[in-house]
Amino acid sequence: MSTPTKKQLASRHIRRLRTMRAQLLEMSQQWEELDQFCVNELEDLANSVETVSKGLHDDEGGAP
Repeated sequence: MSTPTKKQLASRHIRRLRTMRAQLLEMSQQWEELDQFCVNELEDLANSVETVSKGLHDDEGGAP
């Protein structure tokens, strides 16, 4: 089995990070009426995940 290229690896990780971001935002919505601190923390984490995803996208040199 061959090692994935940098572009292939970045594409896989971008997809996984975007899935994680969607899950974090879903969790945040579940806390909406219960605890604003948890909402803010989960949204901050989702934003951080998106930032990392964009960084991988930039390193990849194109759209996945």
